[in-house]
Amino acid sequence: MFLRFILQIVLFWLIIHLVNHLLLRFRITKRPYGRLLRSLGCHISICNIMFYTTSFNRLFYRIGSKNARLWKGWFTIGIFIAMITSICACLILFFLPMRYVYDLRQQSISSKQNLTTFKQNERDTLLIQPIIPGVNVPLEQMVHFFLALLVCTVFHEFGHAVAATAEQVRLNGCGYFLFLLYPGAYVDLNHEQVQMISAYRQLRIYCAGVFHNMVLVLFAVLFLLIHPIFLRNFYTETAMVSRVSKESPLSSLLPVRSIIQSIDGCVVNTSNDWYQCLRLIRDRRPQDSSGYCLTQDEIQLLSNHIEFNQTINYDCCQNFSQKNYCFLYHSKQYSYQNGACMEARTITQHPPCLLNSDCQRHGSDASCVYPFTADNITRLVRISHNQGRAILFVGSINEIYRTITLQSYQAKYNFIPTILITDIPLFFQYVGAFSFALAFFNAVPCYGLDGQYILAALIEYCSPNFYRKYQTSLVFPLIVGTCLLVVNVLLAFVRYFLL
Repeated sequence: MFLRFILQIVLFWLIIHLVNHLLLRFRITKRPYGRLLRSLGCHISICNIMFYTTSFNRLFYRIGSKNARLWKGWFTIGIFIAMITSICACLILFFLPMRYVYDLRQQSISSKQNLTTFKQNERDTLLIQPIIPGVNVPLEQMVHFFLALLVCTVFHEFGHAVAATAEQVRLNGCGYFLFLLYPGAYVDLNHEQVQMISAYRQLRIYCAGVFHNMVLVLFAVLFLLIHPIFLRNFYTETAMVSRVSKESPLSSLLPVRSIIQSIDGCVVNTSNDWYQCLRLIRDRRPQDSSGYCLTQDEIQLLSNHIEFNQTINYDCCQNFSQKNYCFLYHSKQYSYQNGACMEARTITQHPPCLLNSDCQRHGSDASCVYPFTADNITRLVRISHNQGRAILFVGSINEIYRTITLQSYQAKYNFIPTILITDIPLFFQYVGAFSFALAFFNAVPCYGLDGQYILAALIEYCSPNFYRKYQTSLVFPLIVGTCLLVVNVLLAFVRYFLL
């Protein structure tokens, strides 16, 4: 899946560059295409498309100059928020590598089996994680991913633009870009005018992006906190199928919007129940899996073939119809494990059980027959839903887990859209994550980020004489901040993909 996605990205950029090259080469298309690029302010380079415009300059000027005093107060608060974010970000980046080293030493002490379990459990709890579509972002969430990233970057640059116009600094223009597959935005300020104003006013401009991202984080968190209250009042709790992948073996059997009632005897009321039941079935040993109560007479009547003293790796239904399945059981008459080849749908309609003792109320000679599997992966499970007869699935539980998505709520009223259940909350989760990441990284004194300019303006504000004498000394803290950021990002990649 990931390799296919990478190939699609490469193919996309190859087509873009090929079309761009051909349109600029032929005489018929060169002039009109060139005029189109200039009118859009478009520039195409290696894996990058940039657009530049001055169309929004007046809009930003109106917003910033109207109630300028209010905006200045707003962005003054932003200075303090950005300073707190910067201090926290620097401390985290300083201590995080130490934590990684400590965790690595703890892992080396652990056994190999525990180490594997540790990797699987801890990978998603990393503070800094690489976000790569197709790897740790499902392809069906691409719309949420790109839209949230675009909103966060635009809101960040909106802060810079409004703060600059409120301080009477000219805005040359603004634009947006697509680099590889990541969208973004930028503003072009008149840097000469920025250098002419006081350091305190510069701080308002430079801190505005970080501040706006933190405001967006707060807004996203508030929405996610209020969202469950909204769901309880306008939706009923249930386990409704929201998506069935085309790759799923159940794609033609399980309708979207159907309500799951149980899986293999495990009652399902919410999506959490569904995933807990799947994990429970997957983690059980085959001999501990759920079975069905049948008397000896029923076994004799329903069996096409009985294999006494059934061996562990022998399928007693090898030469029979696909409707049949091999079930294992013990009986008083035959204490050894026996195998009976019976029709799976008929057997799975009997009462569920885990042990022979669970079947005593159905007859003194009743046995708990459970599905045979030659490995620890394949399972026979019965999925009950409200839009048809139960579905029998034979295969890996991970296939169900990966290709079927459930949501825990169904709208009480038809006019309420279902996107309020999963899509909008997912969008706000991405908004919160991306906004915090933008604020976090831009608050660090690092070359090419807002932190570089925030540090210079802060030192100039606190000690103008020191700033004039030792302006070149700012290189040292910037190098330290850049190295901290690069080391932490590299460690995050190594820890996520290699360790």
